[in-house]
Amino acid sequence: MLGFSLYFEKESDFEKQIEKFKGFDLLFTSLHYPASDQTYERFLNLKSRAKNLDICVDINNQTLKDHPDLLDMDLIIRLDFGFNPREIASLSKKSQIAINASTVNYKFLEDLARSGANMANMIAIHNYYPLVFSGLPQEYFLSQNELINSFGIRVASFIQGNTKLRGPVFEGLPTLEDDRYINPYLALVKHKRKYKIDEIILAEDVDHYSKNCIVKFINDGIICLPIIWENDYEYLSKIKVRNDISDYIIRNEREKKDVSPDQPRQIKRGDLVILNNLSGRYAGEIEIVRKDLGICEDRNLIGRVDESYIGILDLIKGGDIIEFDRR
Repeated sequence: MLGFSLYFEKESDFEKQIEKFKGFDLLFTSLHYPASDQTYERFLNLKSRAKNLDICVDINNQTLKDHPDLLDMDLIIRLDFGFNPREIASLSKKSQIAINASTVNYKFLEDLARSGANMANMIAIHNYYPLVFSGLPQEYFLSQNELINSFGIRVASFIQGNTKLRGPVFEGLPTLEDDRYINPYLALVKHKRKYKIDEIILAEDVDHYSKNCIVKFINDGIICLPIIWENDYEYLSKIKVRNDISDYIIRNEREKKDVSPDQPRQIKRGDLVILNNLSGRYAGEIEIVRKDLGICEDRNLIGRVDESYIGILDLIKGGDIIEFDRR
């Protein structure tokens, strides 16, 4: 599941936003803020325009009392607060239900199971955290996910945006505090590769480039890397990473080339290099540097990964396809 979010506190061209996130399969929204009949009418309008998407709507118990017809709309209903395990178990037999992954504990989940909840009809979705320093730490995030998975429930997390951030504080909406100011694409790859999260939702808007990188990664497994080039290597559009990956360098499945040595230089993490003739039969191999290598005579510097994407180097696996984008 790959989701994006739309909200109702300001006017939005729903059709334009839905078209922008073509390739996503879930739309997340909330009926909390602002909670009004007008918000509900706008939600119905949005739902009518998102016919090819699953829709997850965040509600509380008062919202459900005011709009019980939500249960008949084939929605994923995220129960934010005001529901006990017995009520949730009953609702899970009628609709797809999402519980709050950031706040549940063992007793709550045990009570849910004992109440006969349909666990196959449930997902646990973490909170996002608008207030700086309030997001979850990694250790708690991982322990919550492990606990929830042990009850056979899937887990979803939120990734912050990088454009048109949502108020009132406009500091991003991450699940993890460490993600707050990093590139959303990097955050998503980290959630997939490091934390093994299968269900991810963009909590707010992202720029077109980040969105395209996310779709390529989710749908095709392609890693996008923006490169600031030093020399003219236009033929380098992509590489396939060798399966026997190193902690120090990401190597491609090379093609032997004649490459004259340059002046020896310090080779640092994030550099893109080509091996020269001093490396013998390895000349022509393209490498992306994961750790500082010091001064190298057998490597020519040809580019550098954009600083905001360098963290992806730690998440690349053997067999990955990496596409280079020019900056």
